[in-house]
Amino acid sequence: MTDITTGTQSPLAEHDGEEAMASLADRLTALAPTAAEFSPRPIVFPSLGVRAALTTGAAIVKRADERARRSRSIIGTIIDSFVSACSFIPYAVVALALRLTMARVFFFDGQGLIEGPRYALSYGDFNLSAMLPLGIKAEAIAALSAHNPVLPLPGALTAYGLGYAEFILPIMLILGFGARFAALGLIGVTAIIQLYAAPELLWSVHIYWIAILAVLLTLGPGQISFDYIIRLIAKR
Repeated sequence: MTDITTGTQSPLAEHDGEEAMASLADRLTALAPTAAEFSPRPIVFPSLGVRAALTTGAAIVKRADERARRSRSIIGTIIDSFVSACSFIPYAVVALALRLTMARVFFFDGQGLIEGPRYALSYGDFNLSAMLPLGIKAEAIAALSAHNPVLPLPGALTAYGLGYAEFILPIMLILGFGARFAALGLIGVTAIIQLYAAPELLWSVHIYWIAILAVLLTLGPGQISFDYIIRLIAKR
């Protein structure tokens, strides 16, 4: 009987079928993506250490400073020279001038409140006569007593306090003895005068008194003073 009647295939047909299956498998393999294509790629970030950043910043600042120095104008050089020249004026001289100015203002104002024996002392055109505070003038007490409704103290007591304060504190300021306490006390005297005697003089007179006294209170009387000498002795 023939192969058809027996139901079996020839060896040639089986070989062709195996080749076709192998070719199809190769095509599918070529089309399928590989595992490497699905693997995530590492993300690379630029990194800069803290030390490197500080070094870079310092270098930039240094270069900018060098450029600024090279490009400094003539006006800037003149201003720097002027500031350096002003620094040669010692604060001791400035403080002495401020102390004498404020002592004169308050001392002569206090002379108008007190009464007592007057001692005349003059040298050339300078009149250094002064009255000792043995009492307070009646008109001064009357002027301050008129403000009794607003004064926390009686007018007579306030008049005595102002009279003696304006006699003693300016002398302390001139000598530079307890100068900071004297400056603080005169600021209080200025406040009393401003509130109860001459409130209209705040921006024309009193604000300048307070500013000068604040400088002496903050920085002290300087080296030309008894306070400075006492500190030197105390350090030995």
